[in-house]
Amino acid sequence: MRKTILLLINGFGVERKGSTEVYSQKLMPNFDYMLKNYLFGNLVTTAGDNNTAYKNFSMPDKANGQEDEIDYLIFEKKLTTNEMLCQARDSVGAENNLHIFYSVDSPEKFGQVRELLKILNEKKDKKVFLHLLMTATSTSAYEGIKKIISKISFELSDYCKIGMVVGRNKINTDDVLRAFYRELGEHWNESEKKFDILQKEVVAPEDAGVFIISGGFSLKENDTVLFMNYDEVEMERFYGDFTKMPLKLYSLFPFKEGIPYMFKKDEEKTMCFTSVLEKHEIKILTLTSEARINDINYYLNGMEKKKSPNITYAENDMSLFVTKESTIDLIENQPYDGFILDYTIAGYSKLDAVKKDLQDIDGVIKNISDASKEKGYTFIVSSLYGIHKPIMDGVVQKVVDFSGKVPLVFQSNLFNKNEYSLNSGGVYALAQTFLTNINDDVKANKLVHKLSSIEKMLTKGK
Repeated sequence: MRKTILLLINGFGVERKGSTEVYSQKLMPNFDYMLKNYLFGNLVTTAGDNNTAYKNFSMPDKANGQEDEIDYLIFEKKLTTNEMLCQARDSVGAENNLHIFYSVDSPEKFGQVRELLKILNEKKDKKVFLHLLMTATSTSAYEGIKKIISKISFELSDYCKIGMVVGRNKINTDDVLRAFYRELGEHWNESEKKFDILQKEVVAPEDAGVFIISGGFSLKENDTVLFMNYDEVEMERFYGDFTKMPLKLYSLFPFKEGIPYMFKKDEEKTMCFTSVLEKHEIKILTLTSEARINDINYYLNGMEKKKSPNITYAENDMSLFVTKESTIDLIENQPYDGFILDYTIAGYSKLDAVKKDLQDIDGVIKNISDASKEKGYTFIVSSLYGIHKPIMDGVVQKVVDFSGKVPLVFQSNLFNKNEYSLNSGGVYALAQTFLTNINDDVKANKLVHKLSSIEKMLTKGK
């Protein structure tokens, strides 16, 4: 077990366009120091209130549950023996191509795709084309999709090319069939320009028409097709049309009858936060306000009204962390493996009050950060959701918009900035990374990522 502290500033997020300025280096110099010297990223959050945020933190949705299964096999190095994956790999010969239809809405699953591609083309002797089926509903997702394409271009270009890109709602159109069979249609080698146009015209990724990035992928008899179907994509006509010729078909999750798949979808599987604690005998101290204990406990328990023996609740008091020494004394002398400090700035109507709390929390951040550096603790600072609300700045009403994205800072003596970075993810990924860092047996670290040699080169000097 490794001592790990998670400090949450709920309501605090990445300021969006149009928001009044709240955060500044002067207001939070210690947090700013952490941003510059430790692993820094941000999380996507759909929550707008405390209860939804803790529900998302505690429990995976269906897609997260599926991702965890793949992450486990990657961690255990068991993917290489998966029967379906081996069949798909061996079905691709010198004269035929491998087509992968990858359902994508963010860069979060890229690490899985990279590992799967390494196995499918371990000798780098096959022609592999990755076709992106965009499933996101917000135009903000284009930035993440551009990052995926950039990573593929840098890391996988010697054995994988991106063929065509299309929104899932356009997959059954004639334009897609013409593109896939004969490579007819829009060609955009500089795909970023196309995404910028789509974003400017407010076309959701799931509604985007087909365009081609790299040629040479036109469908031939005996080609292999693998569906990386993380998300549901209705493609009856497209699927029915291209199966008129002999093809070898595979899928990650159940897709159509007769198509071999890697994983069975387990719709009932729910591993909430406390069930992971109990399985791995992890003890947590959660410091919060008395008014919030029942709500937090309810959602961490998978929305069951029970008290977990693995979580102890206590009143959050800044005096506990008034110095580095008092912080070390608390952490060393308490029988807990993980500590969650629950703060919130969501309840205020005046900007001065928000800034005062952030300033006070920044003092706590300094003492925990100094203690963690000295004692080898892991210290994580983040938020589960950001507020979007009117607020008074003196006599003037303004809007604070922290919604959608929240900051994430990860301080650890084991993971330095030159060797590691943080993947994109959501608050459930934050919970899993927190628990994995406490106990390796959780095997679900989704956020900390070891840099490849190319990534090190690209980030050098930043």
